[in-house]
Amino acid sequence: MIRTEIKRALASAIAATCDGKIGDDQCFSLLEHPKNREHGELSIPCFQLAKLLAVSPPECAKRIAAQVTLPAGVSEVTPLGPFLNFRLERKGFSERVLNGVLKAGLAYGSGKKREQITVIEYSAPNIAKPFHVGHLRGTLIGNALDRVHRHLGYNVVSVNHLGDWGTQFGFVYAGCEVWGRPAEPTVAALVELYRRATSLRASQDKNEVAEAEKGLPKINEMARAYFVDLELGKEYAVNFWQWCLDISMEYFLKTYSRLNVKFDHYTGESFYSDKLEGVKKLLDDAGVLKESQGALGVDLGEELGFARIYTPDGRSLYLTRDLATAKYRAETFNFDRSIYVVGAPQTLHFKQIKGVLKAIGVDYWERMLHVPFGHVAGMSTRGAGEFVELNDFLDEAFSRALTTYREQVTKRPPGLDEQEVAEAVSHGAIVFSTLNRGCIKDVHFSWETALNFQGDSGPYLLYSAARISGIKERAAQAGITPATTVRGELLPEESAFQLIVLLENFPEILERTAAECEPLILTSFAIDLASQFSKAYNELQVVGAEKDVAEARLALFEATRATLTTSMKLLGMRVVERM
Repeated sequence: MIRTEIKRALASAIAATCDGKIGDDQCFSLLEHPKNREHGELSIPCFQLAKLLAVSPPECAKRIAAQVTLPAGVSEVTPLGPFLNFRLERKGFSERVLNGVLKAGLAYGSGKKREQITVIEYSAPNIAKPFHVGHLRGTLIGNALDRVHRHLGYNVVSVNHLGDWGTQFGFVYAGCEVWGRPAEPTVAALVELYRRATSLRASQDKNEVAEAEKGLPKINEMARAYFVDLELGKEYAVNFWQWCLDISMEYFLKTYSRLNVKFDHYTGESFYSDKLEGVKKLLDDAGVLKESQGALGVDLGEELGFARIYTPDGRSLYLTRDLATAKYRAETFNFDRSIYVVGAPQTLHFKQIKGVLKAIGVDYWERMLHVPFGHVAGMSTRGAGEFVELNDFLDEAFSRALTTYREQVTKRPPGLDEQEVAEAVSHGAIVFSTLNRGCIKDVHFSWETALNFQGDSGPYLLYSAARISGIKERAAQAGITPATTVRGELLPEESAFQLIVLLENFPEILERTAAECEPLILTSFAIDLASQFSKAYNELQVVGAEKDVAEARLALFEATRATLTTSMKLLGMRVVERM
């Protein structure tokens, strides 16, 4: 990153004015981007430096400005109150940035292959249950983090930790025994059997069974007996479980395809059932297990409480299986970081996992990171009740996107595939609106906001990229092609320079997105880039300008389109060339 090189040289120059009271690295950490772009491209607040020099911050800024020797790449220094602002030498900066982006194309911002292994777990729907909108946000956050890490060169292992173990299979099995297997085995049919079975259980528990259901066996006893047999590995039980799994996986894979999401591994809770003894040995060897109300667990103190690991009758719990999961991943992948994209309500659960692992004495708990996310409200379909199946929601999004596109985009290219555009717009609207808020914060989904082609939205980004493609196409008709190498003096306009400054920041944006596990950083950048392009385009005419100027401007727009396209793809959006 060019600004990083300049920052290091500038930090050294600033430190040289401070009488040896601060080092280069400390100065480097203080340098930042000014909040107001009019003030320059780099800035340093002088509060800390002023204390070291025993002067006021404004006086410190003036003193350093008078003494500093500006390094190559920095053209101007200006004290402004307690801040010291710096401007970059524009011609050289513009050339280095723009020519670098043009050379890299869609690979811009990518990193060399790294040895670090990053495991990312996300989505995690339940087998024999529908994929509903409640699973959507975690899926899209995890997918974005997965893509960004891969682009940066990390060795990523993506895992879908399916909920494929539990008593729900017992109730589905009991339902099949009582009412028969469905003629068309679908997830919806399995859910209906589960619903009928649990409803019958409630009636039987209250002794309020309807006349038609009298004489039926105790449904709860059937379900519990089945699950015991499943844990024992009895053939009939395992075969039924596999039947449910196959039905669900076919359904999930089709849904993930619609979402543009892929995983390296689908490993549910069942995968770790034969690995629980290894966890028990670790706990026993560490001597940390204690009894509380008959259950066994680990006392993690007042803040985290008693972490239950085994029930009074010795059965494993979610925490037990998650400990086995962490142990397996550490031993199998030797991860440098293991990221869990799981809802905020599970925060205590993950703190307890790490607390137990720390108590056991293993070190990989320090490399485990929980990325909690908030709730999404407002995701509904016409006439839907409280529960919304995700595919129904995606169908609704497509329908609305097609209508909105036809209403808001009046100038459409001839021969356009509106179905393809509507698919990209609907998907992009959902992805962007879901990610364009801090993970931990709740999101209120609005169809009007999500599908607005003029605001901070996925459709706006798609339209901006397609607009640049249209500019390039019209320029080609006039005999103008993007310059392969740009001379900085051909782009002196402020709007052009600010666009180049944004482009230069893209690699840092990706690094921050990965480090902080926060897709909002990337969505904000993409909107800023699209908005700055719109300002620049209004000032920088291509067709009609002198040939070398036109080619330089078109190259700038092409670099913008490539970076914007990469941003959208890393967020998980689909991109279309024409709209």
